[in-house]
Amino acid sequence: MLAYIAGLGGIAGGTFLLRDGEVAMAIVLWLVTFAVGATLMGISLLIRALSGVALQLTRLEADVRASADRGAQQAGGPSAPERDPWLRH
Repeated sequence: MLAYIAGLGGIAGGTFLLRDGEVAMAIVLWLVTFAVGATLMGISLLIRALSGVALQLTRLEADVRASADRGAQQAGGPSAPERDPWLRH
């Protein structure tokens, strides 16, 4: 959303500069606006990707805990909070 707001602001500012006859400054403002918007979109994509990876790791951790709990119950050993599933390796 922030990228779109920055883009609209840059386009409006560039248009006002263009109306006043400042063609070079309008083009520079549009290019800077494009760069800022692309950077913000890239950061947004990176944040979404990292949150997806974190979600997958959380699910994987839950699956490993459930598997370790089942293994501890089948072996008749201590309960899962008292036992480290990585001690077997």
